Amino acid sequence: MGSIELEAGELTAGISAVGAELTSLRHHQVGEFIWQAQSEAWRRSAPVLFPVVSHYPRGLVLLGDTPMELPPHGFAPGSGFDVLEAARDACRLRLRSSPETLATFPYAFELSVDFALDAEGLTQVMRVHNPDAEAELPYMLGAHPGFNWPLPGAGRREAHRLHFDAVEAGETQPLGAAPVPRYSFDGRVAVPSDIDFSTAHGMPDIASRSVRFGTEVTHMTLDFDGFAQFALWSRGVAPFLCLEPWSDMPIAITEPRQFATLPGVSRLPPGASRSYRLRFTPGGAQVREGRR
Repeated sequence: MGSIELEAGELTAGISAVGAELTSLRHHQVGEFIWQAQSEAWRRSAPVLFPVVSHYPRGLVLLGDTPMELPPHGFAPGSGFDVLEAARDACRLRLRSSPETLATFPYAFELSVDFALDAEGLTQVMRVHNPDAEAELPYMLGAHPGFNWPLPGAGRREAHRLHFDAVEAGETQPLGAAPVPRYSFDGRVAVPSDIDFSTAHGMPDIASRSVRFGTEVTHMTLDFDGFAQFALWSRGVAPFLCLEPWSDMPIAITEPRQFATLPGVSRLPPGASRSYRLRFTPGGAQVREGRR
């Protein structure tokens, strides 16, 4: 099964078995909220990042005696997941360690991704399990949903705002090699069109657990549980914005370090599991009108 479509009320969602990736979240009366990977600007929509997020300098992160050779954001985005369940409004997918993954990441793991759609929105739950009876599982996990910018019917790109549910202070941490101006937060509202998206911007130790993107006419609220870090990314002035909850924030390194003991890497004891939750809720005047 290559793709799955869920339906509930006025909403439909599309999920690809490659990467367990959300490829669509559409309101019948309003339009598509998820970036459709329709240009060279970015060929994905909402990948699951595992077992790393972002990237490290080549050759400096070690897995035992071997330099880690994982692509940016890990192998999960390009991996085929098994579809364990698929119903009208819910599905479950799973990726397990295999000889192919063990060749580049020598740890046993199970990564399951559940989607459940209802009339109000979509819930996505990612669960990391360590099936090893003796060894810890070091990993990083991230969500990378890209939203159309502007959102359908929301008005001008420059009118869009980010509304956080807690006060955010300080500056972003640009995650690329090139020097990029940092964006300063001072409160609950940010203006994404004022951010220089020559690279991604990290928000280490984000205080919020919810962010609303858009305008009063159309917006998307993203709730996230279990994630301690956050990043914002687009590609220049491309018509999408990624809101990225991450389990961990990659650190700058200049000399060889072991991945298993790096600061900013999660660790699961033998036999343990950990879950992370996202909730996508379309809203605004257009959505309310569509529910009447």
